[in-house]
Formats: sequence, structure tokens, C-alpha cells
Amino acid sequence: MAEILIRLVCETLWWLRLAVRSNRSIKAENLFLRRQLALYIERGATPRRIDLVTRIGLTLVSRCFNWRDALVVVRPETLIGWHRAGWKLFWG
Repeated sequence: MAEILIRLVCETLWWLRLAVRSNRSIKAENLFLRRQLALYIERGATPRRIDLVTRIGLTLVSRCFNWRDALVVVRPETLIGWHRAGWKLFWG
């Protein structure tokens, strides 16, 4: 039980740290995580069940914003297009 409480406190501190980050940093991380998710789906990896602490943390955070709006999966073709456009801006 103590382990769960410690992990809940750590998760809460982690979420508070996210709250003070810049929007640019958060958007970059979201894009990176969505790319990982797209690769995960593309490769057909089997998902693992989440543990109790993660489930509680996600439930608490889901109450802070409209999480259904965040459920957007970026297709690999879209990300590749963005990458190519960025590459052209950088080198062109």
C-alpha cells in the first residue's frame, strides 16, 4: 500500500511539473508521443495492461480537460510530410 501512495505522489509531482512547462515543449512532446503511438499501431504490437497507479493518475488528469479532444492519431504519412517540410525549411 505504501508503494502505491509513493507512486501516486510521484505521479502528482510529475503532473505539476507538466503544468509549468512551456506550450512549445508540451506540443513537441505530444507530437513525439503521437509518432510513437503511430509506430506502435503500425507494427501491430499487443498492448499491455496499465497498473493501478497509472489508471488513477489518468483518471484524475482526465477531469482537468476535455480528453476526447486529445484523442487524435497522426498517421505516419502526415508526420513524414511534416518532417520533409521542416527539412526543406532547415536546408532550403
